[in-house]
Amino acid sequence: MKRRWIVTGVVAWAVVIAGFALYSYSSDPPTAREQTTIADALPTVDTALGRIYAALDPATSVAALGGYRRTEVSCRVTSAREGTRFNRELMVYVRPGSEAAALDRVKSALPAAYEPNVAHSGTTDLLTADAGNFVAVRGSVTEPGVLRFSADTGCRVQKAAVTEATPQSQDANRAPVQAVLDTLGKPASQWRTHRLTSPACGALWTVEAVTTGDGAAARGTVPASAVVLDTAKVFAYRAGSAGVALRKDGDTLVVSSSAGC
Repeated sequence: MKRRWIVTGVVAWAVVIAGFALYSYSSDPPTAREQTTIADALPTVDTALGRIYAALDPATSVAALGGYRRTEVSCRVTSAREGTRFNRELMVYVRPGSEAAALDRVKSALPAAYEPNVAHSGTTDLLTADAGNFVAVRGSVTEPGVLRFSADTGCRVQKAAVTEATPQSQDANRAPVQAVLDTLGKPASQWRTHRLTSPACGALWTVEAVTTGDGAAARGTVPASAVVLDTAKVFAYRAGSAGVALRKDGDTLVVSSSAGC
């Protein structure tokens, strides 16, 4: 009888321990990146970029959101587990000479929990931050008037396909881009829509059209006061609440419009 009670007590204690372990697994936040998946990271990626966009001066900047991009097809999560890696970028166009101030503005607006830092060293200006959930954020100047912000998932297991949130209609928010195409007299060979939702700013979207030419005809129709950046590669301006950019990429011209937040 005594032995039976001992066995019963051991079994009961094992059940209690297992219950605590299960509760801890389901409710405690992960303590290492390898405990998470790519899908776990994407909302943090979007929230970080939404915060950055919301921090920009809407009167003097134009942004273009990109999609999720796989940066490593195969990487090691652990010695026994293989993973992959994604990042997402937000390109920002500002007036030449204001790049460092734009990085400082973003740093000041990010939550203290991100521990944002901006290093100004000679010709290098770099923002770094930790968005939490093991997502790294970087911002840098790629050329005069051009900033690139990125949020990186790091190497994680991918258990599901990576897809973007899309507008209710793929035709939504195309008007500023279509106006440029009409001015150029060029059709779009391809349309792309990138969108994110973020607690920091609601919805942000970028609509892009791919066409040909250099966009010169459109430049003359924009008031000088609305122009943010005018270089051989990029022409960016404000059109009401939307930011519009014409970006040369070889023989291709990409016309984008971003709004939201």
